[in-house]
Amino acid sequence: MFRSITYSVSAWIVASCALIQVAMLYPRWEKTGTEATISWDVFGYYLYLPALLINDDLLALEFRHEVMETYHPAGDFHHASQLDNGYWVMKYAIGQSLVYLPGFTVAHLLAEPLGYPADGFSKPYQLAISLTALVVAFLGLWILRKVLLRFFSEKITAATLLIIVLATNYLNYSAIDGAMTHNALFTVYALVLWLTIRWHETPSTVLALGLGISIGLATIIRPTDLMIILIPMFWGISSFAKLKNKISLLWTRRIDILLLGLGVALMGMIQLGYWKFSSGDWIFYSYGEFGFDWTRPHIPNGLYSYQKGWLIYTPVMILAWLGAIPSWSRIKPMFFALGIFVALTIYVVFAWEVWWYGGSLGARALVQSYAFLAMPIGAFLDWVSRSRVATIATTVFVTFCISFNFMITWQAHGQNTGWEAEYMTEAYFWKLFFNPSPARMDKKFLDVRDEVKDDSAYDISLLYSNDFETDSTASRSQEFVFEGEYAGELNAQMEFSPSFEMPMDTFLTMNDPWFRVSAQIFFPEMEWDRWKNTQMVMHFLRDGLPLCEVCKTSARIQHALEPGKWQEYQYEMKLHPDVRPGDVLKVYFWQAGGQKRLFIDDWKVELLYRR
Repeated sequence: MFRSITYSVSAWIVASCALIQVAMLYPRWEKTGTEATISWDVFGYYLYLPALLINDDLLALEFRHEVMETYHPAGDFHHASQLDNGYWVMKYAIGQSLVYLPGFTVAHLLAEPLGYPADGFSKPYQLAISLTALVVAFLGLWILRKVLLRFFSEKITAATLLIIVLATNYLNYSAIDGAMTHNALFTVYALVLWLTIRWHETPSTVLALGLGISIGLATIIRPTDLMIILIPMFWGISSFAKLKNKISLLWTRRIDILLLGLGVALMGMIQLGYWKFSSGDWIFYSYGEFGFDWTRPHIPNGLYSYQKGWLIYTPVMILAWLGAIPSWSRIKPMFFALGIFVALTIYVVFAWEVWWYGGSLGARALVQSYAFLAMPIGAFLDWVSRSRVATIATTVFVTFCISFNFMITWQAHGQNTGWEAEYMTEAYFWKLFFNPSPARMDKKFLDVRDEVKDDSAYDISLLYSNDFETDSTASRSQEFVFEGEYAGELNAQMEFSPSFEMPMDTFLTMNDPWFRVSAQIFFPEMEWDRWKNTQMVMHFLRDGLPLCEVCKTSARIQHALEPGKWQEYQYEMKLHPDVRPGDVLKVYFWQAGGQKRLFIDDWKVELLYRR
């Protein structure tokens, strides 16, 4: 029996077991609140089912109040737009709820017999949606395996499957966050590839209708994913002669094309019908003030920024880019179709105003595209397999990518890992790089760009100090004091501390000058709102105005320290090269709208310069 298990089947089994293992390491169905399976965006995708099938309340959504109070699936209810008549229109498209429907149905039948509320959100529903996501992933990988085998050997297919699962953020978005749309879309993408190949081999009305329904389902999961129609549209076109043949084929099989369009339309009418029912209009834009920056897409940020850059967090996808060269010969029928699709997808995905897509692991909006990008990865692996040296180098690189992917997946969901899901910076990224136990103080590098790593290479001189013992201009307190009788206090009424200002004229000729600000900090209560953290500000001014954006550092304090004890907070900022005579350094503390009290003592500003 085991002799019949091929390399690709073995890889599918290993990949499926890996997904199960990772899911068990972070079982969302056992979590509560915003860490549960049905939370945040998933809550919005899912809301159609309990609204329609349990509460019969698809317009008023009155049941949302009880759900939010009982299960706390998100910080607030932002999953629908309210109309002037008081009714609500769901923010997210309806398609993902259709993916959940089988699991939801099973959970609803079993909830009460198992002793749980049949309200759509109790534990059976959480578990069922998680298991549904895993089954969808298993199916998608199996279909992708069949597609890859049309072009590559068993070994190349096996290696490609394992790379997609183990070395990319597909691992996270199938095993842990599998209830998000990307997992389901990955499977739909693989199905579109398979049906496209089958139809071009042996055209039939059944395959055409199935292809249309698949494209339509992708569209009502995420409307921009209608772009996958480009794959069957441009499939097989590799020359002008092939284009003529394709046009002839489409005309000959025009009934199939009509059926494909009918399949897309039937699925699309589900979404259009809901919009008409809920809003009165066939088309309703539910994302409010958010939209696309069509003339200024954020492609460089989306590809290689430290905040969410695709190739930073999923470096193994470099192989897909390198695979473009051998793809011409290995996957010729889809070469142009894939190229057009990838180019347009990158443009559309990163034209979105919120191009980083909130708190996510890497560029999550591209995860579904990995079903297509597996093809150039396979082409690259097939190409390098002819050279022993290239194979070894590729194996080393892929091994690193797998290790890195497992590390950041663990950091994104582990406790006390310091992971920043939305606003990562280059400096903080490198503090976390393969670091299982980062210091809490390292979070200052979410704001601070540079640091002096070796004080011994610098002379240090004190420019300013304030222990608040005699500073009558400051708000002072004797309640919490580090040394002496007084400490400075910032609160809702006292927004700013005294400031230190000094002209930069004498520092311009120094060798590598830096400025360091430090203070002892105490706050009795944590300020969880990152935007209301008290800030330690240091910036350069010209004529009383900030010199430039990168000439200022506003380092948020509370998220890098612990409440209830005195701790030192400090950072350095380099003298900016644009500073000229007459410019001024200004240093101060700003409460930033926070309501929680913060105490400051032993505040210093120092100069560091090389001998």
